[in-house]
Amino acid sequence: MNGQTVPYRGTYRAGVIGHTGQGNYGHGLDTCFVGLPRVTTVAVADPDDAGRQRTLARAGAARGYAGYHEMLERERLDVVAVGPSHLHEHEAMVLAAVRAGVKAIYCEKPLARSLDEADRLLAACDARGVKLAVAHQNRACPAPWRVRELIADGAIGQLRLLRAWPKQDARGGGLELLIHGTHLFDLMRFFAGDARWCDARVCVEGREATPADVTPGSGETGLIAGDDIVATYGFDGGVTGTFESIQSGDGGGNAYLRMEACGTGGILAFWSGLGSPLYYYPRPFALPDRPDEWQRVALEEVPVPPDMSRQHPGNQTLVADLLAAVEAGRPPLSSGHDARAALEMILAAYASHIQAGRVPLPLAARTHPLTRWTAGPAEEKAQIDTVFIAG
Repeated sequence: MNGQTVPYRGTYRAGVIGHTGQGNYGHGLDTCFVGLPRVTTVAVADPDDAGRQRTLARAGAARGYAGYHEMLERERLDVVAVGPSHLHEHEAMVLAAVRAGVKAIYCEKPLARSLDEADRLLAACDARGVKLAVAHQNRACPAPWRVRELIADGAIGQLRLLRAWPKQDARGGGLELLIHGTHLFDLMRFFAGDARWCDARVCVEGREATPADVTPGSGETGLIAGDDIVATYGFDGGVTGTFESIQSGDGGGNAYLRMEACGTGGILAFWSGLGSPLYYYPRPFALPDRPDEWQRVALEEVPVPPDMSRQHPGNQTLVADLLAAVEAGRPPLSSGHDARAALEMILAAYASHIQAGRVPLPLAARTHPLTRWTAGPAEEKAQIDTVFIAG
């Protein structure tokens, strides 16, 4: 794969669902079909008139609709992009597309606000044979693929630790756990497989978070908490993952959004997104007095078409793979089930903090841990006692 577009054979009618001003079209999902052979974007749904007209021009679509239900009913689409980053809309949009008979759905991340929402939409897709992929574009970027190859080749000895950091900006803590945590946890699973447990601490202004610190989050993301989160995860083979998110004093930024894969004989460091460099350090621990030992690893360059976002090549690769998955009857490279597992790692951080200890994965209770926490002890116990592990 290595970020290259996977061949598919068929011809597809595509539609785009967005909501200008209310989650928009995520990271370039309005143009994710533009330039793909034998894929025609025939319609766009957006309740905002001005935003819909702009998107029609960008996507090259012939028709626009104020409501996505009407678009899905009229257009007989094969594939749909669900773009809004406002998570409260994802479940309804995905279910409507499934009922309309589409073959494939490409959805903005994170997949849902809670595991029960994710369970419902994935169950609907699986029951109808609909393939769902999520816009975790790092799975289509050169650096993660090269890291995986180098780990497999033994270039850093035995993999033992994956370290991840988001942007550490004003969203640090709960919001970054959701927004960029979904990418970083997806990458951890890309290298190490499923997480088996989580142990986390959530703090607010230097103290332990309490139910009073739970907020609805901006952009209809669902409940969040904390401005300083440290979470640890256990994977098979003795691999540990760590995630740290704070509201840093320097304002944060893209320089912090990165990951390190640490082995018994070396370290690989790279950043999230297309164009990330990759560095190799020939020791299991980086020594501050030997920065010159970091070596840059050569990577292929992926061009970005004019007037397209830097996410466009990743979106194109993942959509092309999604269509190939439809034809081959296999899971997509960036499947909805993978996205649910990343969401589970996010919510496990709250579950661990609430229980003041390690929690096993998959989580038994499927509603949002912060919903149960703020509802009171009786509701929390009832949910914990209800065991439901999604297949």
